[in-house]
Amino acid sequence: MTSKAKFLLAVAMLFSAGNSVASTFINVFLMRSTHNSIDLVIWQNILNYLVLLIAFVSGTKLLAKLSITKIFRIGIAANALYYVIILLMRNNLLPFIVPLGIFSGLGQGLYWFSLNLLIGDIVQENSQAKFFSYQQMMSFIFGVAVPMLSGFLIVHLSGLTGYYILFGLSIFLFLAGIFLIRNISGFKTENKMNIWGVLKLHGNRYWEANSLLSFSMGFKGAVNSLVFILFAYLMFKNESTIGNFTSLQALLSVASALIFAQTFQKKHTRPVYFITCSLSLLGFLLLALFPNPVMMIFGFVIFGIIQSWGSAIANAMNYQLASRAKNGFSQREYIVASEFPIAAGRVLGLLLALVLTQILPSTLTAYRLLFVAIGLMWMLEFIIVDKKVAWLQNE
Repeated sequence: MTSKAKFLLAVAMLFSAGNSVASTFINVFLMRSTHNSIDLVIWQNILNYLVLLIAFVSGTKLLAKLSITKIFRIGIAANALYYVIILLMRNNLLPFIVPLGIFSGLGQGLYWFSLNLLIGDIVQENSQAKFFSYQQMMSFIFGVAVPMLSGFLIVHLSGLTGYYILFGLSIFLFLAGIFLIRNISGFKTENKMNIWGVLKLHGNRYWEANSLLSFSMGFKGAVNSLVFILFAYLMFKNESTIGNFTSLQALLSVASALIFAQTFQKKHTRPVYFITCSLSLLGFLLLALFPNPVMMIFGFVIFGIIQSWGSAIANAMNYQLASRAKNGFSQREYIVASEFPIAAGRVLGLLLALVLTQILPSTLTAYRLLFVAIGLMWMLEFIIVDKKVAWLQNE
């Protein structure tokens, strides 16, 4: 990778690490701060993703006035401020849950808009899967010790003190990322992006594969980030135990991501993704069929090994599909447009979670059905992209 790509990787790694530190217990924290209201937590997540999409698209307007690196800094700073506000509000979060969801979505949208375009401009195609793998590896490294330590602190310190330490570390990592952005050259654009033209495009197999893959990634990511730790909380009823197993998962992921980054080649895309999808389907079906602590531990282990493979390949594939779709549109336009199916997947996935938790007598039953949906989505995703473009194995 070039020096610019390495600095971009460093910023992305710090942001991933900051999110990794905070995200382990953020939904548990919100549940406790809203008197165990799963409905409010789901609605906060839905609002967050909708505003993220709005901010993502708004970035195309800002890019005509501000450098992409300035937008990048604003996005990271907003994420840091989100956790500052949480720390200041403490036990008074309930009236502010909606404004917080809006603010968090704005920061996330501007961050991902900037990062996605910078990756497309700076990181070469053959290095993209490795870029994403190294990026995740940093979050996994922080995820080894921090969840175990934070789980211990949450359980043994009074009130919400352990959460404050956790979010404080995230804020520090975000600020370090902002500092490193000065080593990345920015750009503006005077040409208006035709995002709606891409969204109305039909018959382009690359864009169709991109949009379906993006939808699936959004669905899986949103539902899993909501349900997995809450499911673990139902199983263990103890943040310290969850922290210990999350640390084990992260340790496995560090080793897995490192091996992947050092050995992966483009020709490996299809077989590695098939293995990932098959094991993911198996893991989620077992959790759904046998909801007990032993199977939960198995889930932590299997997902710790394979999660970096699927994410790195899928993210890299989206860029490769965007570069080939053409039809009079640029790669940047396809990258921005792909945020719409991602958002659709996230929102529909969370709405499904909301409906199931409302109509079923048991929250545990709702979680089990959601695990089935995630597992099936993995395999359906592989089949669709394989049928559309054969994972670009002949290109």
